[in-house]
Amino acid sequence: MADLIQSFAANPAGRDYVVGDIHGCFYMLDALLERIAFDRERDRLFSVGDLIDRGPDSERAAEFLAAPWFHAVRGNHEQMMLDAEAEGGDAAWLWQMNGGDWFEGLGHAERRFMIERAAVLPYAIEVALGEGRRAGIVHAQMPAMPWQRLCEQLRAMGEMDPALAGTLLWERDSAHEVERRRAGARAYLPVAVAGVDVVFFGHTPMREPLASANTRWLDTGAFMGRTLSIAELAVDGRVWSLGPKLKRVEEGWQWLASVA
Repeated sequence: MADLIQSFAANPAGRDYVVGDIHGCFYMLDALLERIAFDRERDRLFSVGDLIDRGPDSERAAEFLAAPWFHAVRGNHEQMMLDAEAEGGDAAWLWQMNGGDWFEGLGHAERRFMIERAAVLPYAIEVALGEGRRAGIVHAQMPAMPWQRLCEQLRAMGEMDPALAGTLLWERDSAHEVERRRAGARAYLPVAVAGVDVVFFGHTPMREPLASANTRWLDTGAFMGRTLSIAELAVDGRVWSLGPKLKRVEEGWQWLASVA
């Protein structure tokens, strides 16, 4: 059975990065990796999930999932693909309505490869940053618990709990909270994650990369004609965003108030 969480040691030989929701826009990722001089022999690229659907080249997800330097958490779109394959019916219809039509153009072997790779994607990733620091990666939202508690639960489970999976893959309450803060509205919900130095999320498209407390939000709407964002996997690292015309790279987080 696949691990529900994966842990990685620090990378003393190279650099670590994390990319927002790709949604089939791999040509934008290619351009970003070139701009940051990504070294496939030494560096690692982590993903917040949603590699597939809606963009032009979802089939290229297989290329990245096979690369030894690429590591992704499961997104809700990968889960929709798995549900469609396992259940058919309404699950297949839901996936088709959310961009899964590209799958019909694949051959049998390509389909099987995608399903098999998606089925072993973890729900969370933890990466050591050195000097005792740690980074977490989940797709959508943390449950109301410290990071270490989530890690312990995932390691102890024989099968994934559906309610916990729903939070990690689908929920948007924390994302909506940081959007309210960006708009200057009063903060209502805590977004900080206890027991970890920084956590990276995707799932909810933002107009720019947002940072609030120790959370970082990296889905910047690549498939919507906006940008794809990639960040250093670090507490205070750099972030780069590139639009579909591949012209100007924008840099920098939008830092928001850290309200408990």
